[in-house]
Amino acid sequence: MSLPNRHSTHVLETESNKYFENCFPNEWFIDKPGHDYGIDFVVNLVSSGEVTGLNFSVQLKSTKKRLNKDFVSVTLKHSTLSLFNTRLEPVLIIAYVQEDKEAYWYWYNDLKIDLTSSQKTYRIKVPKTNKLSEIDTQSVFEYVENVFSIKTFIEDINQLEYGQMSNLERLAWKSYFTGNYNDAAFYLKKLLKSNRGNTILLEALSYSLYQLFNYKDALHFINGAISISGTPNQKLIKACILVEDGIQNGIKSKLVQAKDLFSQFILNFPNQDDYHYNYANTLNGLGENNKALSHYKKCLEINPNHFQAWKNLGSVYYHLKSHDKELKCYDKALTINPNLPQALFSKGITLSHIFQKHKEGLSLMLKSIEIEENTFNNYPIGYYWLSYVHEKLGKLKESFKWINLGLDQYPENIYLLKFKLYLFTSYWKDFSWVKNEAVSFLEYRLEVRTNFEYLYHLFIVKEIKDEKVIFNLLNQHTPLIKTNTIEIFKKCRISITEHLSFLKYYEQYISFRQQYPLSGYTTHLISDFYNISSEFWDVLDLIFATSYSAAFTGFHNNENSESIAQTILNWLLYAPNSIFELIPNKKFLKEESILIVSHNYLEFSNVVIREFGSQIGYITSLLELDKPDSAEHLPEKWFDILKERILFNLNEKLQLFESENDQN
Repeated sequence: MSLPNRHSTHVLETESNKYFENCFPNEWFIDKPGHDYGIDFVVNLVSSGEVTGLNFSVQLKSTKKRLNKDFVSVTLKHSTLSLFNTRLEPVLIIAYVQEDKEAYWYWYNDLKIDLTSSQKTYRIKVPKTNKLSEIDTQSVFEYVENVFSIKTFIEDINQLEYGQMSNLERLAWKSYFTGNYNDAAFYLKKLLKSNRGNTILLEALSYSLYQLFNYKDALHFINGAISISGTPNQKLIKACILVEDGIQNGIKSKLVQAKDLFSQFILNFPNQDDYHYNYANTLNGLGENNKALSHYKKCLEINPNHFQAWKNLGSVYYHLKSHDKELKCYDKALTINPNLPQALFSKGITLSHIFQKHKEGLSLMLKSIEIEENTFNNYPIGYYWLSYVHEKLGKLKESFKWINLGLDQYPENIYLLKFKLYLFTSYWKDFSWVKNEAVSFLEYRLEVRTNFEYLYHLFIVKEIKDEKVIFNLLNQHTPLIKTNTIEIFKKCRISITEHLSFLKYYEQYISFRQQYPLSGYTTHLISDFYNISSEFWDVLDLIFATSYSAAFTGFHNNENSESIAQTILNWLLYAPNSIFELIPNKKFLKEESILIVSHNYLEFSNVVIREFGSQIGYITSLLELDKPDSAEHLPEKWFDILKERILFNLNEKLQLFESENDQN
């Protein structure tokens, strides 16, 4: 009877595994991952019977014969080395030679392989001087400690006495070293209650909170550590916290502090890749794109496998509008780490937004969030981009789904709010469900906080035409007409519905008006024959607000400064209508009426001209536009119409001259 034979490769594998396991202390325990993804074993370090949370991974290769007396060649896939590069713990490459009955080792971290090439496999030479049978396990322990100290920001990790730790300390450090920062923060806080001055605990807690995006508390605890000892490592942690806090929350002062700290680190350690990386992040957050570019490149000169630096370098190129270079940087990052969520998402944005490749872009974005469930922690703009690309693909309900998910988590994010408003204004006429949702949303937002633009769109979407309803809502939500009545606007022949667009940029108009108050026109209009009412200023304010808003609308419609100036001039021709409220309903003597007409014919036109000069000067400066010729030389035709309307309204009010109809 024929019995099955065991293949020689299986025998060799078993032999190499047993040899490897026998070379390390029995108290260290070895795990074998359930799936073969490039790591054969994980060795967990134990000190005095206590599990430390420190570990290293092993890639074990075996061969029957030696081909070279000085080294053993090991071939590894690019994807395997990419995996090594993303792991927290160091990776030990071991080559077992059956003929020698010996294994040889080398730390992957010490190889310095450039993974940005398209090369599919790499041949690694493991020196035969590094015999596994003679490996110094204490040196291994110290090597692993050093790697963990660098990657987990705990400089004094080698001072931890594992054998003397309490159960709570073991739980804290095991959670910390395995990246379970929620549990680590919980246990470290408990430990600090009885160890208030322990700087290692303060550093670990601060870093844990930093990883959990709790920058406020992270800063509090690292400042506590700095007040005790002020080591460079503590200042490094603080700088990292300041950068992320400053970028995510738009706090420039924190970025400036971080910039000063990192510049000192670079001065002292010019060949440390992470210092250049973090310094570049800070510069990027401050908008110093070219300087950031320089330091990302310096980081990559030192360590070409720094995939986060490649990704962030791509982001700088995005801001510099060098999109081909940007995509190359993302591809470099993804060559090293194919599952880097930030690079996938950023590449997806650019493919969609810049190159109009919406399907390809969406595929990368969705892959990103499959890999990293917490993609949108501290990245609310991600919801915007997913909503954007779905809208571009005509998937409106999916677009609303993503923008609503974003606003559920970040209800005050300006980008999400603006894009949702865009969706409403673009589609409410086409879909009843969009109109209904728009009305509910706009009313809800007005209840949360007065927003003049939302009020404008509520009028539009609800198709409100009744001037009394409009007036009452304006009176409720704006300061513009608090002292006025709808009858006064009717008397001045001002249709509130026609001027509703003033709401679109009324927030900006208020800022403008603070610099150029209407009271500045009082000296032009003051009279010995009447007092100027607050109602008159309200009417004039509405007209001026409408011309200002129309100018911004023109800018967003890509009009040039000449066209914007003409828009302002056209709306300012409504200003003479306010004369009906400027001059009271009173019987003046003919001589008085003549004086009133002659005074206002000149001065009212000066008011309108001054307002035009203020608006066009302010707006062109704010929007960085060239000043139009009309800013210096008013169109003669417009000036004639203005003077004619002023005179007509003065006469209508005072009945100084008889009209042709009266004569007949």
